[in-house]
Amino acid sequence: MKNKIQYLLFSLLFVAMAGCSDDDGLETVASGEPTNISVDFQIEQDNSGDVTIFPSAEGANTFIVDYGDGSEASETIATGSNVMHTYEEGTYEVMVTAMNLAGDTASMTQTLVVSFSAPENLEVTITKDAGNPFLINVSAEADNAAAFEVYFGEQADETATPMMIGETVSYEYSAVGTYTITVIALSGGEATTTYTEEIEIVDPLLLPITFESETVDYTFFNFGGGEATGVPLVANPSPSEINDSETVASYTKVSGSETWAGTSVTLNEAIDFSSTTFISMDVYSPSIGTPILFKIEDSENSDNFVEIQATTTVANEWETIVFDLSAVDQSITYEVIALFFNFNTSGTGETYYFDNIQLASPTIVELPITFEGSQSAYGWTEFGGAPVTIEENPDMSDANPSATVAKMFKVNNSLDYAGAFMDLDNPVDFNQNTSISMKVWSPEANTTVTLKFEDPLDGAIFAEANAVTTVANEWQTITFDFSGVDVNQNYQRMVLFFDFGSIGTGLNYYFDDISYADQQPVSLPNLPLTFESEIIEYNWMNFGGATSTVINNPDMNGNSSSKVTELVKGDGAQVWAGSNILIENAIDFSSTQTLSMKVWSPVSNAPVLLKLEASGSDYSMEVQATATGANQWETLTFDFTGISDTEAIDVVTVFMNFGVAGMGNTYYFDDIQLEN
Repeated sequence: MKNKIQYLLFSLLFVAMAGCSDDDGLETVASGEPTNISVDFQIEQDNSGDVTIFPSAEGANTFIVDYGDGSEASETIATGSNVMHTYEEGTYEVMVTAMNLAGDTASMTQTLVVSFSAPENLEVTITKDAGNPFLINVSAEADNAAAFEVYFGEQADETATPMMIGETVSYEYSAVGTYTITVIALSGGEATTTYTEEIEIVDPLLLPITFESETVDYTFFNFGGGEATGVPLVANPSPSEINDSETVASYTKVSGSETWAGTSVTLNEAIDFSSTTFISMDVYSPSIGTPILFKIEDSENSDNFVEIQATTTVANEWETIVFDLSAVDQSITYEVIALFFNFNTSGTGETYYFDNIQLASPTIVELPITFEGSQSAYGWTEFGGAPVTIEENPDMSDANPSATVAKMFKVNNSLDYAGAFMDLDNPVDFNQNTSISMKVWSPEANTTVTLKFEDPLDGAIFAEANAVTTVANEWQTITFDFSGVDVNQNYQRMVLFFDFGSIGTGLNYYFDDISYADQQPVSLPNLPLTFESEIIEYNWMNFGGATSTVINNPDMNGNSSSKVTELVKGDGAQVWAGSNILIENAIDFSSTQTLSMKVWSPVSNAPVLLKLEASGSDYSMEVQATATGANQWETLTFDFTGISDTEAIDVVTVFMNFGVAGMGNTYYFDDIQLEN
């Protein structure tokens, strides 16, 4: 007996424990009010007024329906159940209250129209989804209608989709084609009103054209020869890093075709030039130097067109050609694309392949990277607190005269591995060179810069190298050694770190001109002309018997510069002999109109003439000063007060011992700059 009592007590304890556990679970499940409450009505079409009401909601266990006709509300209705109610003719606001196990409630109201007359004035709205060409939305309204049934016409034994008043139902078709949509308006009577409409589901031909879709109609029409051939879609004849697509278009310029023969296609929508007016196309040509004419037209008026010609640079391999269509009239729509291969030459039966016609940035992001093109092309993604932006060059100098550079801001307390990456349009080809150079401006010397290249699809495939800055607050070119790299990998993602391993302290780092070391961009000079840069071409143009050359400074007293310009006024040179140089950017005289120049003359009291010119016009202004000493450096100033503020002054001309014929003397000058 004792054992039985103990067993009974244990059983009761277990039940109590299980009950507590179940209660805890119910609180968890029933957290939050019910959502997405809806109700469907099914009206008997026999003039009886009988309506079956189907409530539903997310997170609800029971419902109560207020019929809206003054009668008592329904009993509690379990999820998945329904209730029937009989109405007189009229319009009612039916309220459904949903409740969960915790007692939380939420309500919604739906209009119900009960009429024994046939629905009238049925209006149906069918729209295609803007982002999905296979998805449509249907809504309807009608007098005397209580609800609607919709048939989308894709299935032979289709079950009607119910649609309430004010509701929109959606449907996604599985294939392109023409379908009949049927909408039936229901009332409480036997009579119904029906609406039908045919809708064509098309996977539209839009940019980009990739030739990879099985549902897009890529029909091109040839002209000038080969009309029956068209543009077959074929397997990529030579997949490469430039174009690894499986399917491409093939155009054959048949033998004897017109010189203007080509092929064209009409898009389903006009090209959107609001963000860019450049279009790129991958081309595989059998010959180098082939002219390709790219033309766009208004489908309703062929007199409205823009065309641009480009030339292939390789043979029997893919390349990406960018067409500048900036002449487009934004008020005109352009739906037609016409392609002319080997334009102005009759066909010989040669075949061209093309692919990936798409709107493009005017800048192809590949080495060398100069940041001078469209800023939107340089899509840097930061991590750890090191955002990158494209900025004006904060320190334009001979070491980097570029107008635009990139800036990395390593924010305060950023992670020690903070950096940024950018995907390139074309991968780095280490077969060209395993040394990569980059111009860097660091606020601190001895800053480690880490450059990393990796496969964007497999981060385990990468190569990285370090370089260290040697100066602070000025531009310098550093070089990264990638010797030993696996040249067969797809290095299409570039990752950059400044001061890797150190937490950020809010410093700005600037960088520019990332290139193969032997292809570091060569630039025109700018003021100040210091002649110190190894990457700028100081191309002096000489006249009258003078010769100017950048050399090592022969006299460091009074001028510590390493490099200066030597001007030799040859024996018998003209009295006006001199040299001039074209600079990249026009001189900005907004803050001062005075220039200074360091001069070393072998004779005292030598007149020095400085002339400034505009290469785009005949405008010029000249000012003379005197080098009073001999065989020593001195600084001369030239007052250009009154110089034009509308002309682009970009030519600097120097005359030594002006007005005196040459006697074979050598002069030196340096540091031509604005002087405040």
